[in-house]
Amino acid sequence: MAKKPVALDGLLNTESRPTDTGIPQRGAGQGAAHEKKPAKRQGEKRLTLALDGETYKRLRLHAAETDQTHQAILEAALADYLKRADA
Repeated sequence: MAKKPVALDGLLNTESRPTDTGIPQRGAGQGAAHEKKPAKRQGEKRLTLALDGETYKRLRLHAAETDQTHQAILEAALADYLKRADA
């Protein structure tokens, strides 16, 4: 059985822009107006955090509602947790 050809009309439209959800996306704003990433802070270390889908969605919504970055939210939460753990 032969496959039907796939119509690509409109799929490669570079004229339209994605809908702005208000939530920053990875790679968003690349181009001439793209700002450089901030320099690493003195002694900065990096880690990767795996979250389940629902927790990640809640983090994204909270970030958008409070106009904070994921980084700022997680740093504050970890600092609070460690302060309580030391008490």
